[in-house]
Amino acid sequence: MNKNKISKRKLQGLETKRRLMYCAIKLFRENGYHNVTVDEITEKADSSKGGFYTHFSSKEELLYNMVALLDEVYLEFLEVDFKDLNSIERISLFMQFVFKTIEEKIGLEFITVIYSSQIKDMTPQRFLITPDRKYYQIIERLINEGKRKNEIQEDLPVEYTISLLTTGVRGVVYDWCLNKGDFNLVKYGGEVITILLHQVKRT
Repeated sequence: MNKNKISKRKLQGLETKRRLMYCAIKLFRENGYHNVTVDEITEKADSSKGGFYTHFSSKEELLYNMVALLDEVYLEFLEVDFKDLNSIERISLFMQFVFKTIEEKIGLEFITVIYSSQIKDMTPQRFLITPDRKYYQIIERLINEGKRKNEIQEDLPVEYTISLLTTGVRGVVYDWCLNKGDFNLVKYGGEVITILLHQVKRT
């Protein structure tokens, strides 16, 4: 079999996988994760059940892959021109962008399931804390820039700073889930991050 045919087949497989994930996201947001079946996902994605299980062993594994897909949204942040802002302001804006993405593109129902999957061992992968996530790559880049410009305390390790800010983000999102989305995630999350950034800012 020639390489072109192999490449075409691989691309078709990737397209099917992404289509399944995007359709699943839409269904999960509309009906709730636990109310959506594999059959409904494949029907909406115009795929077969066999096609689904070619890419995912279960609906839980699909969830794991979807988080990585949603993480790609964070790359949009890097396309904005921030040359007039210092590193603390950039980190603050990125965190607000994260909250906005969760509130508007992921949604309360879906993010609640994602958090539950990690707490209840629905999936073996701890995908929320893997350093391969785009989220961690971006925040590490912003913190390193701040250290180079002497805008973030030199004696604070990068890993500690990432952990501090991320704990703040998770705490706010978890509280938002517990309160069934009763408060503005972007506004309150921004206030919490401002307090945390004050602790790492070089004075």
